[in-house]
Amino acid sequence: MKWVFTMNNASNINHIAIFLLPQSEFTDPNYTALVYFQLPNSTEFKLLGGLNPNKPSAIFKLNNTATKASQSYFADDDAMNDDLGASVDNVVLNIGIAIEPTPQAEVLLLQEKQKASKSILPAVQPPPAPQAPSDIASLANKIVKHAYNFLGSFVDGTGKVPMKAFDNWWDKFKVKLANNPNFLNELD
Repeated sequence: MKWVFTMNNASNINHIAIFLLPQSEFTDPNYTALVYFQLPNSTEFKLLGGLNPNKPSAIFKLNNTATKASQSYFADDDAMNDDLGASVDNVVLNIGIAIEPTPQAEVLLLQEKQKASKSILPAVQPPPAPQAPSDIASLANKIVKHAYNFLGSFVDGTGKVPMKAFDNWWDKFKVKLANNPNFLNELD
């Protein structure tokens, strides 16, 4: 079963709350109501999420930039509304609801989540953990050499290094490692 609801003045919509009423007949956990949206000038419905008796409500944040961009397409560039200082909002947003078997819905939701996570930011893969003792010794040697080179410029007349210099190195080392997990492999 599928339904489509049309929402006018969509550029004014930032969030959509959808929920199942407590006494609703939709109590079968074997089915999930998938929630989709469609922007103007698009034939594609984008999956937002799903509702079922185990998750009876959700609030969906809409990217208002997309609806405002769509509004400019519908606005009459020659028309001016100086009376109120505001333009007429002709943006329409379609909300689709599709009832699907829960296993199928879970697969669709997982696919959409994976697709969204790939499009937002590619995951940085940390370097594989060293396995052999020689790999561990090599890694330890690189870390100590990096610290020694940094801290060498802070040696005082008695051959000591202030603890603050070590703390400073450690903070910078953690930042470098977070920004580039492979930076130790790039050291000689």
